[in-house]
This record gives sequence, C-alpha cells and structure tokens, in this order.
Amino acid sequence: MTRVLILGIDSAEPLQIESWIKELPTMRQLYETYYRRVQSTVPPITIPAWLTAFSGLNPGYFGLYDLRYRVPGTYTDYRLYSYRVVEHIDFIWNRASKRGLKTVLCFVPGTYPPPRIRGYVVADFFTPDTSSDFTWPRELKEEVLNVVGGEDQYIIDVYDYRRIEPRKLYRKLIEKIEHDFKILKYLLRTKDWDLAICVLMSVDRAQHTLWKYFDREHPRYVEDPELKYGLLNLYKKIDEELSNLVTQLPRDTVVIVMSDHGAKRMYARINVNEVLIQERFLKLKEKPSKPMTLKQLDEKKLIDWERTIAWSWGAYVGQVWINLEGREPKGVVKRSEYEDICRQVADALSKVRDPNGRKLNNVVHYKWNAYTGPKTTYMPDITLYFDNLHYGANEMVGFNTVYSLETAKGPDDSNHGEYAIFMCSEKPPQEVGKLEDVEKILEQILELQPP
Repeated sequence: MTRVLILGIDSAEPLQIESWIKELPTMRQLYETYYRRVQSTVPPITIPAWLTAFSGLNPGYFGLYDLRYRVPGTYTDYRLYSYRVVEHIDFIWNRASKRGLKTVLCFVPGTYPPPRIRGYVVADFFTPDTSSDFTWPRELKEEVLNVVGGEDQYIIDVYDYRRIEPRKLYRKLIEKIEHDFKILKYLLRTKDWDLAICVLMSVDRAQHTLWKYFDREHPRYVEDPELKYGLLNLYKKIDEELSNLVTQLPRDTVVIVMSDHGAKRMYARINVNEVLIQERFLKLKEKPSKPMTLKQLDEKKLIDWERTIAWSWGAYVGQVWINLEGREPKGVVKRSEYEDICRQVADALSKVRDPNGRKLNNVVHYKWNAYTGPKTTYMPDITLYFDNLHYGANEMVGFNTVYSLETAKGPDDSNHGEYAIFMCSEKPPQEVGKLEDVEKILEQILELQPP
C-alpha cells in the first residue's frame, strides 16, 4: 500500500515559493508535478488551519480561531488551546488507526497532549517543558531525547522570537530545522509507518521578525548582508534536509509539501478597540493612562459593559464580538437586531484608512457566512482583514491613535496571508482548492473509508 509523507512548512507563502522555486531543487520536482495555491481558513491562523487540513472540517466544528479561546459567559477570560478540546474530532490519524494503519506525527500544531493513536507522536510547541509527557507512547520520549543528545539539547520552540537579536534568531531557526529533521529521520527509519506528518515552525518564526531584511518595499526595510537572504536560506536548508530524507523513503511514498497559511508584509496594526471607542460601540468608564490589553481594562473595571455594543480581540485579524443579549453576561443587543448591528460595526471598521488617508482594501467575514459546525456560536461575530492582511490588528487600548506596531506579544514585520501552498510528488485524485480538501486527498491515497 502507498505511504504518505507530509512536510508542513508553517506560514509558507505562495508568492515566495513561486519566486524562489528554482533555488529549491527538491521542492521543485514536486512543484512541477502538482502545485496549487490553497485557500486557508478564516482566520488564517496556525491552530484552526492545521486542524482543518487534517480533519476536513470548518473551524466552526472546533470553536477555535486562535491559540487561545474565550471562556463562554465571560468577556475577557480565556484558555490556551489543548488537544483535549478537539480529541472527539475524527482526524486523519484517528481514521488511519481504525484501519490498522500506523501514523507518525512530528511537531504537528495542536497535538499536545499527544493523541493516543496507533503509531508515534512527538507533540508540538504547546509542550510546556521536557519533563512533561510530550510523546506517544510515553517511552518514545527517551528515544527522542537521545537522538538530539539529551534533554538539554531538545528544542520545543524558539521562544520569544520577536525580541531575539535578529542574527542570533536566524542561527537558532537553522538549528531548529536541523533538530526537527534529525528526529523525523530517526522515526521514519526505525518505526513502522504508513502516514507521516511533520510540521516545521522556523519559517513562521522568521517571517514575523526577519521580513524587513529581504523585502525592499517593507516600510521598515533594513539593509543587512547576512539577513538579506535569511528567509530564502531557511527554505534552502529545508529543501536540503528534505532531499536527504527522500532518498531514505520507500519508492512508493507520496510526498506532499504544504502550509497552513501564507504571509504578507505588515505596514502597521489597526487598534480595533480604539476605533470602536471612537465610533461609540465600546464604552469606557475611564481612559487608561498607558496602553492596556482588554483583559487589563476589564480587571480594572474600566469597561462599561452595560453600554458596550461590540469589542475586539486578535493580533493578526480583527475579531469582533457583539454584546448579545442572552449570550453575554451583560448583553445589550437584542437578537432581532443582531445582523443589523453586525453590519453597522463592520461598516465602521471597513472605513478605516491608512495614516496618510489612503483607502484600505478591508475585507469583512461575517460569522454566518464563514463558519459551519456545532461550535459556530463560539466564533467571532465579525472577522476583519485590514487591507487584506497587510495591516494586522491590536486589541490594546491607550495608544490614543488608530495605528500601532507593538502588541502584548511584541512587534511584527509580517502578517498572515489568506493562501497556503500544496505541492505533491504525484497528481492527487482530486483538485486541492482549500485546506478542507487535504483530508479528502489523504483518505483516497490511503484508501480509507469516508467519515
């Protein structure tokens, strides 16, 4: 039976791949066989996007729109993602297990704590530390740590990447690629498997902080002879490692390289809640003396929820909730007014221009159009792509301006993009146009029954 290897490159942008493919000989072979730009999820963010790709389900089935999610019945309390939130979902690895197939999962976003599948799992960047059970089976952990030279050599993630000195960050990201391939090669060489999925995060981390070094059109472009080719060199390193890996694979292995979303230069961020305050949709009892997150404002009781119509979360896209009666603790918007209020709020936000007064290409996604599934109620009522994602979003209040660069997470050079990549060593059994199609392709290649 055919085996499948998926190498995920988180945040790989189609325009970069298309521009640089001649310098990536291993990926070029796949690219020339089958390549498509693929529509990502709304929003194009790591957790909902990868979960959608490997389940075939809309994010409304998970109730997830970021790495965190709002606690129902509260305004600003949130929980961080855990695989326990989605363990009831029938992912491709669950389906493979039911058919007796073995799966290897390496660093796939959303897989901590590791699912107990028929196969082997090394969990993702949500792993808290190396003392945790981040592998399945548990005894695999010792093998993995030995492969990289011990517990102190294991790299869960390149932490605080937005604030690391750029050249140091670049070297750390190269090291992380080598680390990840070392583990992947070991598992594919020593374990029995039918499906293998590995996702690399280094390109994503680089783009958020190093984009301005290679993009001359970036408003904060910096000339640096080493970092000028830093992002391309990360892709070259991945291509080189993939080349070495492919020579070790059985000849009937189908190889797929894909991403979950793309990336774009970020000009600035729109302070969404500042706009909502100006438009009288968000009411404060008192303005903060310095920039604060929405949660900090709430904890200091500075928000007048009983007079608030809408508020926003989000760092990459504007995620707006309506203060709906019966759903929110102090809801004021009646259900009969809900869609009309959504349109009023979206219209106000859509009119935001850039600092020079230029009209932005702002894109609005309403919940009722973007999502399907049993957990749609938990999703934002409105999702906005400012200037079609060339502007990010910021929930913080207190800048006294509509624009900013810094969020609580730190500065960014790039935002996420609405398209992902998909390339394959053979033409797939059906066209791949959106992330939901990936799971269907895998089902057919692996000869699994439909869900």
